[in-house]
Amino acid sequence: MRPEMFKAGRAATALLLTGLSALSGLVQAQPQAAGEAARPYTVVNASFACQQTTCDAELWLPPQAAGAAKPPVIVMAHGFGALKDWGLPPFAERFVKAGFAVVRFDYRGFGKSGGQPRRVVDGKEHVKDWLSAIDAVSQRADVDGQRLGIWGTSYSGGQVLVAGAERPGVVKAVSAQVPFVSGISSSLNYPIKYQPVAGWYALRDLLRSDKDEPLYVPIVSTDGFAALICPECAEGYKKLVPPGVGQTENKVAARVFMSLPFFSPGSYAKDIQAPTLIIAADNDGLIPVAKVREVAKSVPHGEYVELKGADHFSPYTGPLFEQVVAKQTAFFVKNLMAPQNVASKP
Repeated sequence: MRPEMFKAGRAATALLLTGLSALSGLVQAQPQAAGEAARPYTVVNASFACQQTTCDAELWLPPQAAGAAKPPVIVMAHGFGALKDWGLPPFAERFVKAGFAVVRFDYRGFGKSGGQPRRVVDGKEHVKDWLSAIDAVSQRADVDGQRLGIWGTSYSGGQVLVAGAERPGVVKAVSAQVPFVSGISSSLNYPIKYQPVAGWYALRDLLRSDKDEPLYVPIVSTDGFAALICPECAEGYKKLVPPGVGQTENKVAARVFMSLPFFSPGSYAKDIQAPTLIIAADNDGLIPVAKVREVAKSVPHGEYVELKGADHFSPYTGPLFEQVVAKQTAFFVKNLMAPQNVASKP
């Protein structure tokens, strides 16, 4: 074979391989593109100002027909030390499919939100973030701020009780899942053998200034001291954390042991004017269910559901997730899809 023919053949082969490679890449990329197109919502940045900094937030908008009314909106945030992407998207997706816009946000000092010091869990400060979120979302032009609901779980399940009471003219529906309702009640549930250790860590952390890094303690531990201790805590909490998130996120400032006992959001329940759904777990190892029952009875327009055989983390996955999210979706449809909610008027 002549040299020029050999070179031409090699060039043609290379061109063919390049074309096949590109075609293969296109074929592999198509399912992703189709998946993106099938996603039942549009993502919009919804970050908002709060206490001289900014809370990171994301708005999911459902598909709307031309000329359709602005969708009602549900504001969500996670519980103790967790971020908005930890176990909340499955709930948000169900709400979006039902026609709601959804805003998920992270508290100051967590995730991509601003604020120092980092990873400080403080119920009263988190409520300030909730109120800022509610105020910001209610003014948005792409959602119906007159039909706004709030959704919280665990520690934030208590915070939404406070926020609902504090914004009676704005919040039209409150959903509290396995809610933290009493600091004293939950503190008495904390193992006695670790209480002196918790107090010592908290005192040392409080002595640090806001310019210093906090003294951190683990959120959960499989066999030792942690902020959250219950039979289901270690395994249940870790199931919420997405793959690839390291142990660097498994920590909170130790000062929480001093603030938590004095935060009792259940005391605000009697002042909530909006319809309120409280879902509790009868085998909750973290939050005494008897106290949740007591608080639920004080809600003027309350609905209470107790999950039999469930622990604190059961609602996030499996069959109980289906039961819980269906109930919550129906609750929001009933109270937010109508133009006005009479029970929530101030």
